[in-house]
Amino acid sequence: MEGGGKMNWMNHSLAWLGGVMIALTPFVQGWVVKVGSFAMPVRVWPGNLLIGLIVGGMLATGGAILGGGWWQAAGGRELRGGRWLALIAAAWGFAGCWGALSEPVYWFAAAGWIGLLAATWLWKMWSCRKARDPRPKTPAMPWNGILFGLILLLCVVSDCMVLGKLEATPTAAATFILVRVLTQVALVAIGWWAVHLLVLWSPRGTRWLAGVMLGFALLGLLAEIGMSQLWGKGLTLFFGEFAAGDKFDLVRVMEGGNIKLGVAGSLLVAGVVLLVAGFYQFTKWLSKRLGLRLRPRTLLGVAVGAWLLLLIEQGTEHLWNDRVGHWLQRRALMLHLSPYLAEPGWATFSVTFREPTRPTGAGATRTPDIHLFIVETLRSDALRPEIAPFLCAWRDTDCQPIGTTHAASNATHLSWFAALSGKASVFWDQDRQAQRPAPLLESLKAAGYRNEIRSASIFDYVEMDTTNFGHGEATDEMENVRIHPKAWPPGSSERDLRVFDLWKQSVTARPAGGIFRLLAVESPHYPYYWPKSFSPPHSEFFTSKVFPFKPSPRDIRLVRNRYDNSVAFTDQLLRDYVDFLKAHDRYDEAMIIVTGDHGEELQERGFWFHASALTREQTQVPLLIKWPRSMGRGAPVDQASHLDIVPSILDAIGCPDSQWQDLTGRPLHAGGDQSVLVTTHYASQNGEGMHWRRGDYEAAFSWHKIWVPGMPDRIWLDRLTGPGGPLRFSTAQAAEAALREHFPDAFARWFTRFELEPGEK
Repeated sequence: MEGGGKMNWMNHSLAWLGGVMIALTPFVQGWVVKVGSFAMPVRVWPGNLLIGLIVGGMLATGGAILGGGWWQAAGGRELRGGRWLALIAAAWGFAGCWGALSEPVYWFAAAGWIGLLAATWLWKMWSCRKARDPRPKTPAMPWNGILFGLILLLCVVSDCMVLGKLEATPTAAATFILVRVLTQVALVAIGWWAVHLLVLWSPRGTRWLAGVMLGFALLGLLAEIGMSQLWGKGLTLFFGEFAAGDKFDLVRVMEGGNIKLGVAGSLLVAGVVLLVAGFYQFTKWLSKRLGLRLRPRTLLGVAVGAWLLLLIEQGTEHLWNDRVGHWLQRRALMLHLSPYLAEPGWATFSVTFREPTRPTGAGATRTPDIHLFIVETLRSDALRPEIAPFLCAWRDTDCQPIGTTHAASNATHLSWFAALSGKASVFWDQDRQAQRPAPLLESLKAAGYRNEIRSASIFDYVEMDTTNFGHGEATDEMENVRIHPKAWPPGSSERDLRVFDLWKQSVTARPAGGIFRLLAVESPHYPYYWPKSFSPPHSEFFTSKVFPFKPSPRDIRLVRNRYDNSVAFTDQLLRDYVDFLKAHDRYDEAMIIVTGDHGEELQERGFWFHASALTREQTQVPLLIKWPRSMGRGAPVDQASHLDIVPSILDAIGCPDSQWQDLTGRPLHAGGDQSVLVTTHYASQNGEGMHWRRGDYEAAFSWHKIWVPGMPDRIWLDRLTGPGGPLRFSTAQAAEAALREHFPDAFARWFTRFELEPGEK
């Protein structure tokens, strides 16, 4: 009997494991499920580690329930040859995950396996009825109802936190909450029902996995809510938005963000995990003491009931909620259980972004030295005389008069790409795959320039190196912390000092003219640095690198003081470099550009950091241009952006109009006023992925799967704001007319197609 028990356990384990591996095969192989015209990738968000774990976990759970349930409850162990079928299922599952099965063979066999499970289940039911031995009613099982309620509450809270980032009428907000409650009741109940079945039908020794899943679910929800509160970006989007090429490199992400997980950080993470595990055990014990029990079928009934109520609500919502309010539910969150579609925004457009003709640098007649400084996290309003006295005075006396200036995006790699290519950041993923030097570098190289790139940070973060510099074809000198790392000081500001020394050596080593120098300044990046040798303007500042979730006014002031101190140090660095150029007679005929890659929210909207929205705090950066003296200071400009850097440099080296007139931006020297384009796929705060800005008007657009990099072909207008606040429209045609009135130059410059979709009213 003991041997039979061991054998049954082994066969049960094989059936269970076979189900897991069979279910995971399409995910592991990255297949696309196709049924007629319907096609859905099993990896729904390639590169997002968290979504991958969730989808993989759901598939593995489903496979375990099918495989384990077939053996345990559906007659598999009573079937003649059942043990061989379990062995075959396990072997087949491993072969599929290994890649030894073609898709047609896999799907044909999968259909046969599902048929076998259904046939044995029906055989089991028929056998019981024939023997007049109906199955007894499943007894109520011990139920961790406290944890169930907590997870449900956290899911609803996580969803409804979005309302704090959006403008919603009371009716739209109340409806949103109702919809998310019904949605999460259905999801959590069906998930808990699946966990019950997993525990019930899994072999001994594996049932602890259900507890691990629930513990990680609790931890993930807490992290999602905490990060959303701190950053405006939850854990899900964090994992997705730092993926490049369908890959997520945690080490590069941490390096790029100056995040270091030392002993204290590791202990903190371990402590949090232990705390969650202890809390899980406590809720399990308390639920048992309270005598909480539940039949799994009850959970299934609750899930189905909530879903039916959701369908009724969505089908009748047009009776009390307007188009914008109904669309609020769809655009704010990714997961929906209703097939009813809402009309997006004020108007929907079919579009094709116009890809600029790549400049070649042909026809250049001048070779001034060009110095381009891209300063990390430099906000426009940081340039105040008491914080940045040099840059303020230099801007007002030597630089072109430019009014409001904008980054091309709200994240480092997107803004760098736009500044060096002259293309909107929606083209980033396309060019990332090409691995070709940026148009600016290629054009300057063709015009006879020597290109030198130096940074105190890294360039292989989110593939910035190959996206902007290719494989070095147009770069003569490249230095950053990744190259000879032992030669670099440990601190960011100390490395900035070393880079500036290298730049000075470069200046004195070569005669004037024909050199493009690109320098990245790292000090103002979170958590905002300056060296010990520097005397900051604020003696009182926030000392911890962990910013508070609920900061007091004093906390905010101290964090801003810390940021100001890092900007003040950067101001000193740039002053020293410009003085050096003047002392060596290399200043007058040089072109010098200073800008920030993006800004930073410092609790103006309730969040810290950047890469979460196209807010002014995250995208208004300085753009200071000192032209060669022979060209004059330049005419006044109302507003400008990163997209104007490439055409301005081509203009400075004497290229004909044909080299830059097709670019997204325009040369700034002649002055004028044009609309500005800002784009991103980092839009977790409000779902707005594209802004048009001109004067006091701002148009915000969005599109499906905005969090995935790439070019949409269907967008909608979420809002159009003017001097008096948001504009409202009675028809889609009225919305389009307003766009054409306030942004007359945007359509031809940025799109080859921009049309109202058929059926819009």
